Amino acid sequence: MKTDIKTLTSFLAAAVWADGEYDEYEKEFVSDLAAELEMPQLADALEKEIKATETMTEEQLADYLESAAKKVAAGEGEGILSLCLQMMCADAFLAQDEMDNFFSFAEILNVDDDSATAILDEFVDEEEDLIIEQ
Repeated sequence: MKTDIKTLTSFLAAAVWADGEYDEYEKEFVSDLAAELEMPQLADALEKEIKATETMTEEQLADYLESAAKKVAAGEGEGILSLCLQMMCADAFLAQDEMDNFFSFAEILNVDDDSATAILDEFVDEEEDLIIEQ
């Protein structure tokens, strides 16, 4: 991944912000992701970003993410969007507000609706135990 860790953690923190808590499922996901991306400092960097974003209003968070999106490496928007979805679903539950946030992240990352929907559909198909709020 060419996108820097601060930019990546900005989006992951926003995904955590969506449900309001950084739980064990999400921490395990981050640990696995850090190993996969060879970013051993990912968990610490994310905790700093969570602290930085936890008191933001929705509008402030949107501005923060729009600024971060400008730093996403070319061609990596869909990958970051997918990681945000995985973070939001680390607890095997996808709430309606998390789905709304997913599509907001897609817009901020300049991922078109068809591509975002395909990412979501593929993820839902692969995650047999995922519970989706109706």
